Amino acid sequence: MFIVLEGIDGSGKTTIGKRLSQYLKSKGFGVFLTEEPTRTWMGMDVRRAIEEEKNPFSQALLFFADRAEHVMDIKKHLDFGDIVISDRYVYSTFAYQGAQLEKIMALEDALLWLDRIYEPFRLDPDTVIFLKIDPRRSMNFVNSRDFREKFERAEFLSRVQDIYMMLAEKYDFYIVDSNRNLEEVYEDVRKIIDKQL
Repeated sequence: MFIVLEGIDGSGKTTIGKRLSQYLKSKGFGVFLTEEPTRTWMGMDVRRAIEEEKNPFSQALLFFADRAEHVMDIKKHLDFGDIVISDRYVYSTFAYQGAQLEKIMALEDALLWLDRIYEPFRLDPDTVIFLKIDPRRSMNFVNSRDFREKFERAEFLSRVQDIYMMLAEKYDFYIVDSNRNLEEVYEDVRKIIDKQL
């Protein structure tokens, strides 16, 4: 089973992913908890490109290089019988890079271009859970971090979330309100996964 947690920065994905992993392990499942960008040298290059504000095309291509390797790793764990939980996946690229590329081309064209790059190594998740949060609220969590990416601006995140909502409709995501206490959000996510098992 391949589970993806999506949402803008500060929506609680990382914390909920860790808790979900612990919960599933306690139920006896093998779990591979992962993230994008990955912690490999490729993922580090993605983070560097973001920090140095490289152009949107370069950033997108680096994301997909990292993802191509990540997909192979995910497949190995799925073949082994593990449940895979990914904190972000291709939909983050569609939303974030889509919002950046929108300044250069129509969003529809940008999303089509991104999807064509993804197609040769496509691996669709079984379940995608989108944690929807008010960007102004998310910024409260983001601002407390030492490292801030240029993505972490309320106006930009608002547009990213709009694109996520379009993707949620297209790809049939589960949508969970993340404007609440994190315990309540986690419980909703856990219930969704319990129904999938």
